[in-house]
Amino acid sequence: KDLRGFLTRELDFFIKSEVIHLDDIDTTDEKRADSYLAKVRAIKRVGKIIIDFLAQIEDFQKKLWLKKKFVVDTNWCITLDRVDEKFYPEIIENEAQIAEWREMYAIHEIEGNLTTVGYSEPLTIEFLRQNKNLVLDTRHFSADFKERLIASIDNLDEQTDGLLIHSENFQALQLITERYRRQIDHIYIDPPYNAKSSEILYKNTFKHSSWISMIFDRLSQAKLLLKQTGSATIAIDENENLNLGKILEMIFPEYERVCVSVIHNPGGIQGKNFSYTHEYAWFCYPSNGIYIGTIKRDDTGATPFRDWGGEESKREAAANCFYPIIVNAEKEIIGIGDVLPDDVHPQSSIVDNGDGTFSIYPIDGNGVERKWRFAKDTVLGILDELKCELVAGEWAIRRYKTDYRYKTVWTDGRYNANTQGSNLLNNIIGEKRFSFPKSLYTVQDSIAAIKKQSDVPIVIDFFAGSATTGHAILNLQRTGNGDRKYILVEMGEYFYTVTLPRMKKVIYSADWKNGKPQNRNTGVSHIMKYITLESYEDTLSNIELDDDKHQLAMKLGDEYMIHYMFDYEAKESMLSLDAFNMPFSYKLKIIENNETKLKTVDLCETFNFLI
Repeated sequence: KDLRGFLTRELDFFIKSEVIHLDDIDTTDEKRADSYLAKVRAIKRVGKIIIDFLAQIEDFQKKLWLKKKFVVDTNWCITLDRVDEKFYPEIIENEAQIAEWREMYAIHEIEGNLTTVGYSEPLTIEFLRQNKNLVLDTRHFSADFKERLIASIDNLDEQTDGLLIHSENFQALQLITERYRRQIDHIYIDPPYNAKSSEILYKNTFKHSSWISMIFDRLSQAKLLLKQTGSATIAIDENENLNLGKILEMIFPEYERVCVSVIHNPGGIQGKNFSYTHEYAWFCYPSNGIYIGTIKRDDTGATPFRDWGGEESKREAAANCFYPIIVNAEKEIIGIGDVLPDDVHPQSSIVDNGDGTFSIYPIDGNGVERKWRFAKDTVLGILDELKCELVAGEWAIRRYKTDYRYKTVWTDGRYNANTQGSNLLNNIIGEKRFSFPKSLYTVQDSIAAIKKQSDVPIVIDFFAGSATTGHAILNLQRTGNGDRKYILVEMGEYFYTVTLPRMKKVIYSADWKNGKPQNRNTGVSHIMKYITLESYEDTLSNIELDDDKHQLAMKLGDEYMIHYMFDYEAKESMLSLDAFNMPFSYKLKIIENNETKLKTVDLCETFNFLI
């Protein structure tokens, strides 16, 4: 990031340790000292030339890296219920789209009956009407059709539920920062763990520092997107957990940070000494409020509301927890009385109030004054969870709890990454195309744990992988846990073979087996945009050094070569201002499938993100 500063410090260190020997200065004559200084000057002079030239190259590369990248492709996936029926005649004539539906949704297996229109060739408009959860992809259609379709949808941005970005994630975060600054509610990422089984490849052996640098840069950029009430969840395993903790301490110093253990591999991954069964999820949220919600459980059991056992359960341990709970003749709880003064002592645990009601106090069978588990102010909020019941011949207050705080160890079998990650994904896609996907329910619960701070929160995942986060958000919508929007960023080549297809499939149906939908009535109404960005390699491909400028400038000598050559000779190709005269014809060399093609970039979409 600062090669000039780094090499300058290294040069100074080299001179002090290898050239000037301080112990010799006192014993060296004046003539010898002059030769020392001459040697230092010569080394500094040559070193400075080398540093300046290397810094020119590095600064040029840095400029290319930080340059906001163009959007080179934009498409939409839209369920048919959001498409005006005037487009249906064109849709049923598009063989590429219908072929995708056959491959992805097996629509050719839909049989007709008295009430259902079956698959036919050609497809009928009535078939589209009865299958409105089919996902149309605009990449199969002409630019004219795409423009007319998009123009027909009012408030397109507001209606778009999700955004997928095919790009290196730092480049994507750079591009969308202005558009989404302080608008994101939640960051969820599952970055590479640097594990032995899926080790990240670097050009040197400083693997931990390289990983730290990668995560630090991206999280720092992503934090600019977070609202003041925003939060972040980062999944990690033991290889980088300690490093991640320090990174979060630096980036989120004003946040609470809690590390949750998740049993994601009950069978264990064998280490040298231990078998690892868990990974971690770091939750970071503002420290000024309640940001983690509660979880509902079906296996609710009754627990005594009176504290019991030990000195800490006695009345004097918490005087504000000694008050009457009022019940009627049918023993239904109808209210809470005031906290009793210290010198007032009821004769028994249940007192007849003389008006058809009774006061129940936390006094045990031996007449010892205990306390209720909560103070009066707190119990008013959970009154609907309390019941008065006969237990062992004695009337007692019991709590039937339905909402629980999330625990810091998650042990449920649905967090198993093999059964609820790999197997689930393979059933959706139809074959194995992706290694080590996260359990859908680990991600789903991680997102659901965060209390919604807005009506429709936006969640971003810039290590999207197989799109588990997008799938989780759709699942939350299906199960009545509220609407959320999402932004997914993925750079892998599997974007078009796993990430995007998975989203198209889970929009259409909730249940899959061997790549086929098991229920065609569980789709969701949806609009999803997906874009591809110019890559750093594309930026390099479009750099052309001007030979005429080079020949002319060579007359300026070494000073030009060392300091100015790259910037001056590449100036016109780095960002062509002349090309903006024809904004819908701005072309770049783009690498696709290891082949360089000349493509027209989407200038409108690019500037929508920059503004």
